[in-house]
Amino acid sequence: MSTSGGRRLKQWLMEQIQSAQYSGLQWEDESRTMFRIPWKHAGKQDYNQEVDASIFKAWAVFKGKFKEGDKAEPATWKTRLRCALNKSPDFEEVTERSQLDISEPYKVYRIVPEEEQKREFGFLCLMCSFPVKIHNTSIIQLVLNRDLEESCSIQASPEYWSQGSINAFPLHQDPLPLGMFFSPAFSHIMINFYYGGKLMQNTMVTHPEGCRISPQQHLGRGALYSSDSMQTVHFPSAELIEFDRQRHVTRKLLGHLERGVLVRANQEGIFIKRLCQSRIFWSGLGEVGSQYSPMPCKLERDAVVKIFDTGRFLQALQLYQEGQFPAPDPTVTLCFGEELHDLSNAKSKLIIVQITVVNCQHLLEAVNMRRSQPYCNNSNLEMSDDAATDQMARIYQDLCSYSGPQRPACYRDNMPITA
Repeated sequence: MSTSGGRRLKQWLMEQIQSAQYSGLQWEDESRTMFRIPWKHAGKQDYNQEVDASIFKAWAVFKGKFKEGDKAEPATWKTRLRCALNKSPDFEEVTERSQLDISEPYKVYRIVPEEEQKREFGFLCLMCSFPVKIHNTSIIQLVLNRDLEESCSIQASPEYWSQGSINAFPLHQDPLPLGMFFSPAFSHIMINFYYGGKLMQNTMVTHPEGCRISPQQHLGRGALYSSDSMQTVHFPSAELIEFDRQRHVTRKLLGHLERGVLVRANQEGIFIKRLCQSRIFWSGLGEVGSQYSPMPCKLERDAVVKIFDTGRFLQALQLYQEGQFPAPDPTVTLCFGEELHDLSNAKSKLIIVQITVVNCQHLLEAVNMRRSQPYCNNSNLEMSDDAATDQMARIYQDLCSYSGPQRPACYRDNMPITA
């Protein structure tokens, strides 16, 4: 298990804490198993780069990413150290101790003992060996026979959007460049907008930080959750609607969506945070409800909710492959401003947004290709069979290079619809 990079970070960081030369970088407990690291957002009025970015700058200097005379990039420095902490098996954020909404915000990280790392490594490798079979062939066995140990050697604890930082969300890679243990393809989602059941627009999101979906009113640079750090996706204009009454009501509804929603996808699934005033209901293969007896749920404001669970999708996909269940849906449906009882009446709603995980859609297509082959007598059968296997192998390899299962305590459950 290769941990030399993480060990360098641990040794370096312990030395910086001991030096006491960085304001806010200190031990959290007497036994020195946890420490605080200052985490002030650059948008705050009292932000002082020389003080508040000093530890991040020091890491950039240590790694050879910055030298005096270069252009100062405090946001990039911060991202680099954050990613290094998240990728290192030596550290785990203690979210319940972190304080991001105070005048001098900080995060708390725990130093993970080596014995615990070994246990988690064994558990993750067991998870990675989950047998997804195609005609009695385990795809996991095909793709992990030489890379399993290295792929499973990294863990990360997620960061979520917070009121104090646009960067506080699960991040498993350094965007400059992409980390080798993260597949950027899992941040790719397709967003389709329907007004009154009619498809108005589709947008592909590929930004690793996710996107903000909002009306076209400009929020301004530097605003909380601004377009500076994520992809911006706008609702289609209501003026595109053909019917006067529908156009008028939709325009009014868009007026209540000003702050929009934040959406982010990774190997775990799709996460969303509702910022707008308008009610939003969702239906999908998330942490609440079931694909086979869907129960649309209401998004509570300012809560981070997992609306699509990749693990559940994979389990359902295997059952579908074995003929035990219907095909799982890689798409989540959001209904804005109106209550959604079930998907059968979605076409009657003013604004429906559907979000599809592109990689999961490809997996479903590959399984469908394999399922259809026993009924085909085609000279291209062998070629299509190989293509499906290769496609699934690539995607499952991406999944098993993921940095680790997340702890349930990190999530805040959304509330089901109540009368």
